[in-house]
Amino acid sequence: MCGLCLPHCPTFNRLGTESHSPRGRIALARALEQKPALADDRSVREALESCLQCRACESICPAHVQYGAIIEGARAQLAKARAPSVESRALIFASEHAALSAHALGVAGGLVRALRVPGKRARLLAMAQTPIPLSASSDASALLFVGCVSRSFESSAQSDLLAVARSLKLDLVAAKQQACCGAIQRHLGDSHGAQMAANANRERFASMHTRTIVSMDSGCIQALRQSMEAPTEVVEACQWLLRFEAQWTQALPEFQPPQRIGIFTPCTHRGLGNESGAVSALLGRISKLEVIPITAGFGCCGSAGPHLLAHPDAANAYAAPIIDQIRRLKLDAVVTTNVGCAVHLRERIAAAGLHRHRPPHTELPIKHPVAFLTAALGLKRS
Repeated sequence: MCGLCLPHCPTFNRLGTESHSPRGRIALARALEQKPALADDRSVREALESCLQCRACESICPAHVQYGAIIEGARAQLAKARAPSVESRALIFASEHAALSAHALGVAGGLVRALRVPGKRARLLAMAQTPIPLSASSDASALLFVGCVSRSFESSAQSDLLAVARSLKLDLVAAKQQACCGAIQRHLGDSHGAQMAANANRERFASMHTRTIVSMDSGCIQALRQSMEAPTEVVEACQWLLRFEAQWTQALPEFQPPQRIGIFTPCTHRGLGNESGAVSALLGRISKLEVIPITAGFGCCGSAGPHLLAHPDAANAYAAPIIDQIRRLKLDAVVTTNVGCAVHLRERIAAAGLHRHRPPHTELPIKHPVAFLTAALGLKRS
């Protein structure tokens, strides 16, 4: 309870109130445990539900307080006391029926784009694409984890990674019958659903020959690592590609068009420790890319799993200084490794009307880092 974490907490930095700090929320979680009726108190619910669960406080805590587990427990108590919102039910359904939801989102996204439906939610939905086809084969040295929401909102990035793997003759397969990682359920206090997803993945992966799970979404990695058992490893996609850099750096052309690339590192990727530098390292191998860190803001873009839908105004406020910095940097593209961050910032960029620094002056794109390697190698998606 020393308070050293307060300067690192996005909600405390923005709101400045003790109840919106890690210390304040721990006190509320303790009180809720002793007096469950507090779940009906609006101020208690708002303080606990507004937490972004970025775990910045946990990563710098000298006492190693497991804040993430504490807030997840408090969220579970809140979830038991009141029926979930429409947004929460939709996200839980999407995570529990990943394949069906991904295809439905892809169709809906196509309709929104065709009809040019206006509005923030329409701009978010318009980013959904047709998910990549999954393989019936499970006999591979590495498995691409496709997730739930990522199946449609990150399908182009997943296709890029598979294209790179094919070109390098790496044994990477996106196999069927994968479950959600469980992160969304934990965000929403559905600890039972999160455990069911973890069990399903553990059983599925145990039946396969793979010992490496590659995830493109930093938000899934921690949840997967909690559920997997040795000797199965979970590795971030850029980190995995760097293992084979001797193979793909030889194929990179010497001369490429210059680009200014802004890197937005998600909360979840910063939590990966030494792996957080993999994005810069990968992009640094590609010539003529000027890589610039995006550091403005409160420490989080405001997406934070379900937070984007449950607290849209707050999410916009967290993103605002990031968008301002992006505007000042005059970039050609932005990269990030979290699908929620990508969707949220892409919508904010569209709303702000930001465009590429160099011709053609189209809308400023947000991409996964692997997309630049795919383009540099001249590869085509399947």
